[in-house]
Amino acid sequence: MAYDIITAENEVVHIKRKYSQEEVETRMRGRRYCNPDDKNLFVRRSIWGAWTMNMGNPWAWCAVGAIALAVCLAAYLLLWVLGV
Repeated sequence: MAYDIITAENEVVHIKRKYSQEEVETRMRGRRYCNPDDKNLFVRRSIWGAWTMNMGNPWAWCAVGAIALAVCLAAYLLLWVLGV
């Protein structure tokens, strides 16, 4: 869980932190993991050597967009080279 800190001015500040592996496993839904309070971009799954993205992290969506853009660009270049 994230921390809520009360400042001297009685304002509540929401602090994000990195979650432990045990906390990640309790929030994991199959292969999907979405926790906006967790700062980790990649989290380890319970299967050895398997990782997944934390889709609650805004940078995960940037990475997914970059991968999709790279795939589309590679397909376009391949079709252009083949003359199709």
